[in-house]
Amino acid sequence: MKELLFILFINLTGLALFAQRPTQDLEVLMIGASHQYNPEPKQDMSAVHAKIRAFKPNAVFGEWLSPEDEKVIKTYWNKAGVIKRLDRLKQKNNIADKDLPAIIARYEKAADKNPSDMKNRIDLAVAYYLSQDAGNGYYQMWNVARHLQKNPKDTGVFNYARKKFFADSVDSLHEAINPYIDDEYDYVAHPMMVELGMRKIYPMDSQRWDNEWSDAWGKADSVFYARLNQLKKDSLSAEGKRAREISKIVKERMDYLKKDAIQTYGMTHHTEGMNGPEMTEWLFRINFYSSEYQELSIFPADLYGWMLHWWWHRNNDMCNNTIERAKANGFKKVMIVVGANHAAIMSRIFKERGVKVVNILDAPLK
Repeated sequence: MKELLFILFINLTGLALFAQRPTQDLEVLMIGASHQYNPEPKQDMSAVHAKIRAFKPNAVFGEWLSPEDEKVIKTYWNKAGVIKRLDRLKQKNNIADKDLPAIIARYEKAADKNPSDMKNRIDLAVAYYLSQDAGNGYYQMWNVARHLQKNPKDTGVFNYARKKFFADSVDSLHEAINPYIDDEYDYVAHPMMVELGMRKIYPMDSQRWDNEWSDAWGKADSVFYARLNQLKKDSLSAEGKRAREISKIVKERMDYLKKDAIQTYGMTHHTEGMNGPEMTEWLFRINFYSSEYQELSIFPADLYGWMLHWWWHRNNDMCNNTIERAKANGFKKVMIVVGANHAAIMSRIFKERGVKVVNILDAPLK
């Protein structure tokens, strides 16, 4: 427990130091979202979009790595997939790295002039991905996927995408479209970027600490749940009884919050449901542990302390990246679309840094 308190002290001290800095001239619209929505029922995003429209963001930031970070970070959870995609695109497209900036500029200009030219968007996506700008490569391919959804008989665009971008195994519209639908970008970010005339999405993610985070998470969970499951089998001790009670409390709390969100916002408004104050806090905490478990003697406070330590570092980086890149581009109001379990901790860090944070539920319509 002393080690946990020490780690938390270090992190909170860092936040206090940030709070002493001058107030940032930046306002953030925070939207916690799901990385994968169920296709049914189809989500109604009209209220969320209306609030984004009223907020009038200068830019959208998402969970993407910058090209600079992608190039220097040698290993993280998705690095093998990134390398595989890069190798495939290099084999399909003979473009030298030194030529990429000029090629991207040319394709961007063409996209501005003729947004409906999907072949140009495919070429632009390829160039972005080759420059290791995955967020904007994904945005361009989302536009292509959306076009193919509406125009399934456009074999010219589909075949061009197969030739220039997709793996050779992709031979159906479903395989081409499926990776770009029913996520936070499909529902929240990209439609508003199109409406607001935004050319690019900006990266804010950090994977600098992914190896340490993954190691700490694995150790904490494996130790804790092995101990917990063993303790719950103890039918005679008071602590065994309490462990079973807490497990029931945790399940019932999650069930209650889900039910309450559905009753309040409806089945087609999951995004609003994820951004309520109780749900936001719970989604943050449940990634580590329910606080009730701390009273058990088997709770590995030191291991969970390190897990929280590395999680804080990632989210602190994400806030820093947003602030620095917004300042570099002169943005005063930005919209953040992020996995809902990031929303609570990022909001706290932003506020400590003097950034005004507006939760999507609290955002005014005018």
